[in-house]
Amino acid sequence: MANRFASSTPLSARASITSFALAILTATGAMAQSSQVGVPPDSDLAIPLVMIDRLLDQKLESESQTPVGQSNDAEFCRRLWLDLAGVAPPVWELRSFLADESDDKRSRLIDRLLHSPRFADHMATRYTNSLLPGDVESVPQPDVEALQRWLRQAFLENKPYDHLVGAFLTAGGGTDTGPAIFYTSREADPIKVASATSRLFLGIGIDCAQCHDHPFADWNQNDFWSFAAFFSQLELGENAMPNNRVVEDRIGKELTLMDTDQIIQPRYLGSDEPPEPDPENLRRRQLTIWLASRSNPYFATAAVNRVWAHLFGRGLVNPIDEIDSIEHASHPQLLRYLSAYLIEERFDLRKVYRAIANTRAYQRTSRFDGLRPPQNSYAIMHPKTLSPEQYFDSLRQNIIRRLDPVLSETGMIDLQRQRFVQRMRDRGATPMDYPHGVVQVLGMINGPEMMLATTDSSSGIIAAIEAPFLDDRQRIEALFLASLSRPPTEAESKRFLDYLTDDSINASKPQRWGDLIWVLANSAESFVCP
Repeated sequence: MANRFASSTPLSARASITSFALAILTATGAMAQSSQVGVPPDSDLAIPLVMIDRLLDQKLESESQTPVGQSNDAEFCRRLWLDLAGVAPPVWELRSFLADESDDKRSRLIDRLLHSPRFADHMATRYTNSLLPGDVESVPQPDVEALQRWLRQAFLENKPYDHLVGAFLTAGGGTDTGPAIFYTSREADPIKVASATSRLFLGIGIDCAQCHDHPFADWNQNDFWSFAAFFSQLELGENAMPNNRVVEDRIGKELTLMDTDQIIQPRYLGSDEPPEPDPENLRRRQLTIWLASRSNPYFATAAVNRVWAHLFGRGLVNPIDEIDSIEHASHPQLLRYLSAYLIEERFDLRKVYRAIANTRAYQRTSRFDGLRPPQNSYAIMHPKTLSPEQYFDSLRQNIIRRLDPVLSETGMIDLQRQRFVQRMRDRGATPMDYPHGVVQVLGMINGPEMMLATTDSSSGIIAAIEAPFLDDRQRIEALFLASLSRPPTEAESKRFLDYLTDDSINASKPQRWGDLIWVLANSAESFVCP
């Protein structure tokens, strides 16, 4: 939809506004306990994992539901690695974890992964996929990689979430610097940017209020346009680098209501008051300071709901960008508690991940015979479909292993990963869906990555299991650990042994190993996080 702008005297504000915004955030954003999120009575923010389980158990008991038992070590290890590191555990890591008999090995693994570069890599990938528009394939790959590097560094430093978002939303400069791509990929259109910002950082979908009052929530057309006015100063410029546009703020540039000359003044969502004045009238900075303030009831709630959805496949409010009211949550008290905990911990997302991953709820098994309890009961862990990145990286790390130096040096492996992700991605799908159709399945079972994994000349695991000190039963176990992160059952082991020794099959031993890898890598179990 077209929008019009009324410009007054141009005044370039190209200088970064980030440092000032962060100084204000430091003074106001890192708050003590907030009353806005409504901490449940009898809550203790010092014992989060106890409180999380208690609040979940209270609802299970009220609904006469019984939770399932805990996951076994192999199931837990695969889940945690995929959730926090974005890849299945390496075989040696899995063996070490299974052999460890100490009582605290799960909590130690949680801490180690949260502090590893792999966590930063995985979070950068997840946030990049969320921050860019649906047609991300049209965005230049170097700019996508610049954003990933920026995010990776932020997660490596464990930058407080309010500071991360503040720096992100107030960023200017070229697309090769990272965050600017958020604006350039939306043509710096205040309508598109406002819609994305409200969904991503406030958990509110107010898009339809652009044209009419929201039919199911309290948002009206004025709410949407007043929020969009915070981005009215956005402007795209050019710099000396080809195909590299620059994001700037143009003071005095206004937003007008569609099809009218009415200038819209900025106003925070859910507020009837005008924003606090900014000394330089920079509207993005005005918005950013409010985001993490105690008068904003949405920011922390949206953040913890996103973390919950990451680990359980669905948010406490689901979909995660429809938090019009906290009462819509499956567990309102729990959502309030987690929001208060994030604020108490000064927006340290790593501590929220740590608390949830240590709960009994997160560590429940996903294996269950019979009618599965509802997803939003959290009486059982429901398997999550792997993202294309998780599947490819696991296959490359555990099965292919041996990379052709020529392919690695020329970046062909990363190009192959990029093509695989494009082929398998469905941006409308949730982790609870299996969205792939015939085309994706055929591409999977016959694709180049499967050829690398199953051909003895390129498959690292086939080369590894040819070691003379291993017998076939041990080799089969290695295949299962690499593919499914668990040892085979006795029946599975026998069936594989029968195939290896069947004289009626015209295939060499390496070819038979390739066939078995193909079976495991294309099994439904290999595509899920248990």
